[in-house]
Amino acid sequence: MAVLLIGFSISAMAQNWAVGVNLGYGNDVSKPSFGIKALYDLNESFTIAPSLNIYLPQTEEAHESGLSVEAKLKCWDINADVHWNFYNENNCKLYPLAGITYFHVKAEAEASYGGYNEGASESEGKFGINLGFGGQMNLSDAWIASAEIKYQIIEEFKQFVPSLSLIYKF
Repeated sequence: MAVLLIGFSISAMAQNWAVGVNLGYGNDVSKPSFGIKALYDLNESFTIAPSLNIYLPQTEEAHESGLSVEAKLKCWDINADVHWNFYNENNCKLYPLAGITYFHVKAEAEASYGGYNEGASESEGKFGINLGFGGQMNLSDAWIASAEIKYQIIEEFKQFVPSLSLIYKF
């Protein structure tokens, strides 16, 4: 009997979960991003949505009079958002979202001249908040398509982040 109850509990919890992939664009970073996203329905009105996004790196190179310099900028963010599903009918959800973000940036530079090589690296991460709006549409019993627009507000840094997701429901 206990095994049967545990099985039903796990099955019920699994039906609240969904996991998928994100494609987005950060307007201040000026780069596309890709990532993963999970959804957990607390009830019909509220969904928790953690995500991880990695922005395509930016590389700059310069060569002049035997001096070569290469610089790379790498960014990623982790988000924990809450959706308020104010419209949840006909296989469609519409929601405002609010949450927290941790944005991380790493800059690396390498220079070489006449056989001498020098490199430097610096990274920084900051917490901020997310505010936005989104929608989901059930494509089938197992698949969801999602679109969001989000504004990340971080100390000395703000960016608009639109994204599209394809999500699999358990």
